[in-house]
Amino acid sequence: MLPEKYVFTYQGDGDLAAIGTAETIHCINRGENIMIIFINNAVYGMTSGQMAPTTLIGMKSTTSPYGRDEGFSGMPIKVSELIAPLKGAFYVTRQSVHTPNNVRKLKKAITNGFNYQKLKKGVTFIEVISNCPSNWKLTPVKSNEFIEKEMIPYYPLGDIKLPSKEDLNGLK
Repeated sequence: MLPEKYVFTYQGDGDLAAIGTAETIHCINRGENIMIIFINNAVYGMTSGQMAPTTLIGMKSTTSPYGRDEGFSGMPIKVSELIAPLKGAFYVTRQSVHTPNNVRKLKKAITNGFNYQKLKKGVTFIEVISNCPSNWKLTPVKSNEFIEKEMIPYYPLGDIKLPSKEDLNGLK
């Protein structure tokens, strides 16, 4: 409707990886010119910490008090790896906010996402591994340690799909 405007969404793992999966996949498949910032804290953070599609195996939540069971609930969904092969996904990266250095990398990824959006070549998708101390029932320091020891091994940080040099022609 307003092609000269920047459009971005800020969605959690419950919204994007559960309730909004179909809409997300189809938006990316169409190559909409938007940036999606996807917050992965492995629980439904805004509604009391229920198990999310991204909850790790063995991780406790209000709806999985004994921990996520692979046999019952399946494996956690790696959303970035799921959407990266879609043609409409132009840039896909996973970053975190658990250290100052990682926050700097995330800021660069967000800047890249907005810059790539100028090219109108598809969705820029930034997954952010984030903590949720209150729902994880951990101190902030312990929740950052949990990200380092538990989440990042399953959800490795870094670029998953980068634009080619040819795709970046015209970017100033």
